[in-house]
Amino acid sequence: MEKRLGGLLRDATNQMTLEMNAFARKYGLTGMQMSVIDYLGRRTDLVTYQVDVEHEFEIQRSTASLLIRRMVDRELVTRVVAADDSRKRQLALTAKGRQLVPVVTQHLEQQDYKMIAGLSPEAVAGFREALLRIKKW
Repeated sequence: MEKRLGGLLRDATNQMTLEMNAFARKYGLTGMQMSVIDYLGRRTDLVTYQVDVEHEFEIQRSTASLLIRRMVDRELVTRVVAADDSRKRQLALTAKGRQLVPVVTQHLEQQDYKMIAGLSPEAVAGFREALLRIKKW
């Protein structure tokens, strides 16, 4: 019997999460913390708030708050009250967090490459389009 597409997507996501967490453990991180470091590292010219992390990763405020608090405790990010709006929390990578950006970036780029290895440019474009459509559900 052929597996449903949803099952294949779930299996692929689980495999990617396992690999990310295994790699992150070497640096005392979680896969999600690696993703946040990557996100903040790519936004160096932008002011980033906790709500931006919530939206980027589609997580609830309480989840983001716990994630960021643990990263603050590990001295990976700073979280301060925004100067222009006391309801917002502004985030920035610390020096320790910035040191991890190249390592995280390289791993995520390698992971992306493994996903598309052996696919034609047309298949890669179709894969990307399919993922973007699924994300919009």
